[in-house]
Amino acid sequence: MIRHLCREPLAAVQLVATLLLTGFLGSACTYIEERRDLMSGGPQRREAAAQAELDAERQRASGLAAQKAQRERELDEINGRLKRAQASLDQQNRRLAAALEARRISKAKHDELKRSIDALKSDAADLRVRNDADRIRRNGFDDAGKLKKLQELEQRRRDLEAALQAAVGK
Repeated sequence: MIRHLCREPLAAVQLVATLLLTGFLGSACTYIEERRDLMSGGPQRREAAAQAELDAERQRASGLAAQKAQRERELDEINGRLKRAQASLDQQNRRLAAALEARRISKAKHDELKRSIDALKSDAADLRVRNDADRIRRNGFDDAGKLKKLQELEQRRRDLEAALQAAVGK
C-alpha cells in the first residue's frame, strides 16, 4: 500500500486530507455538542440535580440522627428504671436480712422472700442484657415486649415490698 502511495502522490495527498478532515470533523462535532450543552444550561441543570440529591441525603441523615438520639433516650430511660428497681431490691434484701437477724420473721418466710428477691434480680438482669443488646442492634427492637416485662417486674417488686412490709412490720 505504501509503495502504491509513493508512486501516486495524488492518492497520498487525498488519503492524508481525508484522514485530517475526518479527525477535524470528529472533534468539531464533539466541540459543537459541548457548546450546545453549555449554551442550553446543561452543566447548571446537572449541578442543580446533584445539589438537590445532596440536600435530600443531608435531610435523611439528619432524620436518622434524630431517630438514633430518641432511641438512645428511650434505652437510657429503661436502664434508669432497671437501676432503680435493682437499688430497691438491694434495699429490700438488706431489710430482710436485718429482720431475720432481729428475729422478726421466721427462717422459712425469710427464705421464701429471699427467693422472690433473687428471682426479681435475675429477671431485671435479663432485661438489662436485652436492653443493652438493643443498643447495638440496628433493627428488630421488641420495645413493647420489653416495656411489658419491665412493668411486670416493677409490679412484682411492689408486691414483694408489700409482702416484706407485712412480714417485717417496720
